[in-house]
Amino acid sequence: MSSTADVVRDLASLVRELGALLETKTAREIPAIARDLGAEAQLGQGVDALASVLGQVRHGVVPLRRMAIGADALVAALGCVPPLVGGLARATDASGEWLATLGLGLGDAAGAAQAVSGPIRQVSDVLDMGEDVAEGAVSLLAAGQWRGLITALDRLDTSLKALKAPPPTPPGAPAGALSGG
Repeated sequence: MSSTADVVRDLASLVRELGALLETKTAREIPAIARDLGAEAQLGQGVDALASVLGQVRHGVVPLRRMAIGADALVAALGCVPPLVGGLARATDASGEWLATLGLGLGDAAGAAQAVSGPIRQVSDVLDMGEDVAEGAVSLLAAGQWRGLITALDRLDTSLKALKAPPPTPPGAPAGALSGG
């Protein structure tokens, strides 16, 4: 079973490969072929339509990346809460033990402190479990993989738009001739 990280990484790889395909010598001949066929307007429309779709995909991916990073940061920040609550329970126990040793008639202070610290420890344990669940959920968002997809989409967009640029006519070649032979 593929994880979200696998899917995003594979999608980024596919987009990178499409970009690389558009950067080949053969693909760079597309504008010259369109010019020779009188289809530059159609090529331009096709490139614009594909670029629009890529823009919409990127527009949807960027907020997903931000959300994944934000969720990851939130889980990291919440990770300090269980140890803090556990420390509170230990401090409660230590305070009760200390009060019991003072000889001020507070002999049951340790027991009272343990009665309070027990539920605090339970809360800490629940928070630990919640943190584990949250970390698992955040890992599904694959925060580290989205940047690669966005970069690949940007490169593909650049490669695609380069097809609209009129190819330079080689020196000495008659206008309208294919540039690569």
